Parts: sequence; C-alpha cells; structure tokens
Amino acid sequence: MIKIALTTTAIGLAMCVAAAAETTKWSVTETNAVGIKVASGTWTLNNEGGKLSGSANMQFDNGKTLDYKLEGAVEGEAYTVNLVDRTDDKKDCVWTGKPAATASGRVLNGEAKCGSSKFTIRAGMQ
Repeated sequence: MIKIALTTTAIGLAMCVAAAAETTKWSVTETNAVGIKVASGTWTLNNEGGKLSGSANMQFDNGKTLDYKLEGAVEGEAYTVNLVDRTDDKKDCVWTGKPAATASGRVLNGEAKCGSSKFTIRAGMQ
C-alpha cells in the first residue's frame, strides 16, 4: 500500500514538473546600429521556472544561415539571454529584452552586446 502511494506521488510530481516547462516559438530580427536588418528567423525557447534554454535558426540578409544556442533567465518581464556558439563567430553575446512600449507583452526589444559590438534584437511570440 505504501509502495502504491509513493508511486502515485512520484507520478504526480513528474506531471507537475512537465506542466511547469513551457516551449514557445519567437520570430526574431537582429538589426545593426544603423537600423539595417542583418538576420531574421526563429527562436525556440524552453522556460522551466524562469530558466531559459533553446536554439536559434536565423538567416542573414545575404542568404547564409546563422545558428546558435540560447541560455538565460526571465525575471518578471525582463529576459536575459546568452547567445552561445554563434556560427558567425561572435563571442560572449548577451541580450537583454523587455516588452516593447507598443506591444502587449508578446514583443520584446533590447540590445545585444558581443564584446565591443552591439546590435538590436526584436522578438515576437508566435
């Protein structure tokens, strides 16, 4: 009887953990400092209790692909995301995104910093 109760509890906890994880797709645009679109594509983000992970599948304006991993955190409405292993060789990239003033929380805008270079990322939940 105790074994059945423990098994039932374990299954219930596993279901709660699975329900807490949320995967969303975002349409993303990277824009350089003069406002010219550089790359666009999608982010697939997993949010497990505020911890973010995922991947980016982007395409440069010249047609070449750009891929990278996403790792970070969300606190309130602010996202802090590390853009890891970018195939364009940019290193130490961190993006901080907050809801755009004209959007209903489904569009985030912010600056990404990669060493000494900066660019803007705008992400909209699909």
